[in-house]
Amino acid sequence: TKKQGTGLGLATALSIIRRHGGELGVESIVGVGTTFCAFLPACERELTATARRAPSLRFGTGRLLLMDDDASITQITAAMLKSLEYVCDVASNGEQALAMYRRQLNVNRPYDAVILDLSVIGGMGGEECFLHLKQMDPEVRAIMSSGYDHEGMAKQCLDLGFSAYLTKPYRVAELSQVLKTVLGGAK
Repeated sequence: TKKQGTGLGLATALSIIRRHGGELGVESIVGVGTTFCAFLPACERELTATARRAPSLRFGTGRLLLMDDDASITQITAAMLKSLEYVCDVASNGEQALAMYRRQLNVNRPYDAVILDLSVIGGMGGEECFLHLKQMDPEVRAIMSSGYDHEGMAKQCLDLGFSAYLTKPYRVAELSQVLKTVLGGAK
């Protein structure tokens, strides 16, 4: 319903609900409205809250480029990357990401990896940006990030040559694991 929206809110909600073993129902009547219902499984036993032990997330240092048009996502992700001891530059669209990558490549200091948002409102998105990056630097390590969570999306990205796929919203542990996999021992 938003003129400049991408519809990712519903895709993200569905992703979260499915991760908890639930489903999302919809009822819609033209001219009246639409109702979404989240169905989550009931717990049959009493649960007690226990504090989680902090996972070991540290991996080391590296230089990353993060491209996302949502300022709140870039802020949160940049903070996660900083907590993992990565240095991160931020771009808000594909054009800006290409310019930043080119600048670093020209001084022989390419980014160790790039994280690209699939959909960018009013600008170049992650897939198109990746294709340009690959022409610029065939060794680029790129991670696709998207709120769309279906099996075919991750496979499609990997088939295009992306190193990994991250479904939003992701946690610092997931981000850390993907970076460990993508970067391996290379810095």
